[in-house]
Amino acid sequence: MPKPNTDKTAETQRVQQAQQRLAAAKGTRDQRKADAEFDFWADVAAAIDSGEVKQTEACDAIGYKREYVRRQLIEHRAQVEARAKTDTPAITD
Repeated sequence: MPKPNTDKTAETQRVQQAQQRLAAAKGTRDQRKADAEFDFWADVAAAIDSGEVKQTEACDAIGYKREYVRRQLIEHRAQVEARAKTDTPAITD
């Protein structure tokens, strides 16, 4: 027996709301992962830049190859620059 239109409409709305909620949750998760990755490479860069550890010592500590760390640090620094450009408030007098 087919469902009445009101039941189909309610079911469609319920599914759409659940899909929207899940899409929002995925967006939040993706942003948190990106932020955690950014923070991790910021810590690695800070340790190396300050002279606390050499790059090879950092690689040993985090378990990545030197070339991978080098590429990630280049990418991280580019992200820092990009964030600085977008976060710079306009100065008005």
